[in-house]
Amino acid sequence: MSAMLSVSQSAEILSISSARVRKLVSEGSLDGVKIGRSWALQEASVYDRLSKKPGAGRPARTTDSAPVDKQVPAHDLHSLYLECNQAFQFEPSLQAIEEAETQEEAGFYMAVADYFLQHKQRELIAQGAY
Repeated sequence: MSAMLSVSQSAEILSISSARVRKLVSEGSLDGVKIGRSWALQEASVYDRLSKKPGAGRPARTTDSAPVDKQVPAHDLHSLYLECNQAFQFEPSLQAIEEAETQEEAGFYMAVADYFLQHKQRELIAQGAY
């Protein structure tokens, strides 16, 4: 299971106020659950937001056209899956996320690592380890 952080811990990591963290949770920008009167945020969600380094103000509008629908051969996709499975057996370090060339790349690392972590958790639950 992914580690959980308090609102104040998350605020410190993100260098924002606790009120802003609660607002981001209510907007769905951060993943969290309410436990009694307090929020617990998923650590991966907090670090994913940190890796994206959002700036102040509203995001700029993009005028990109729709992506071209290209078919990738199934063999290439299977190879990609195997490579990702091997590379993301452990969550990427914060250093790897910070050194990503783009926010999209850092988000990709977190999303793929999270996918494989969730898969392992489901296997352990099925085996009765939890």
